[in-house]
Amino acid sequence: MLTLIYGLVIGIFVSLIGGGGAALYLGVLTSQLGLATAVAVPTSLLVALPALFFGFLTQTRIHNVNFHVGNQMIIAAIPGIIVGTISAQYIPQNVYNWIVGSIFIVMGLMVLRKAIFPKKATSDNPHQAWAARGFGLLSGLMVGIGGLSGGATTAAGLTILGLTAVESAGTATYVLTAMSAISFVGHLFTSTFAWEAGWMLMLGAIIGAILTPLVIRKLDLNKVNRVLTPFLGLLIIYFGVKMFL
Repeated sequence: MLTLIYGLVIGIFVSLIGGGGAALYLGVLTSQLGLATAVAVPTSLLVALPALFFGFLTQTRIHNVNFHVGNQMIIAAIPGIIVGTISAQYIPQNVYNWIVGSIFIVMGLMVLRKAIFPKKATSDNPHQAWAARGFGLLSGLMVGIGGLSGGATTAAGLTILGLTAVESAGTATYVLTAMSAISFVGHLFTSTFAWEAGWMLMLGAIIGAILTPLVIRKLDLNKVNRVLTPFLGLLIIYFGVKMFL
């Protein structure tokens, strides 16, 4: 029952920030369920994918997904995942931590700047497609190099591109679902999964991912954005700082 609650909390959190939640799933699987890291990493992907998918369906139903921008990110992310997966074995862990941590801190500061000095969305900007591809490539590289670590980059990139915090979270579920599915297929041939250990965690996460967007939809979205945007920026900076510790 406690595992179900863990999953529910993570599902809510993931829906709020538009991330994949792999680090949170990984923490529960290793510290609470006692799985070895080598097994917990692919299992966290198994747990995250259904919650992301159901969250994506819910976000689509309430029109929080910008498919045009999301498709641009996915297209760019695919080669990033492939290149990242190949190059990961050659990058020392401490170097990887510094690279990812620096990216997180910079992007978090950019999101905070957007929250303090808001600008009108730029969906008709001719440079947006290239910016979206750039963020998608970066997210794909991070997924390929370090597993499901592209959530914060994806959500931050969408926010910086001019999407509201709510729309960024919704579109991120779409992008991350696609990237996670690609990674999952690769792991099926190379990794060991703890299929039974993660199903309660998965169920709780699915419930949280479905309910959270429906609840947020009934709130004042302007107020939600004013809270979620700086929260997302601070959270990304926190993730970046943790990479240096």
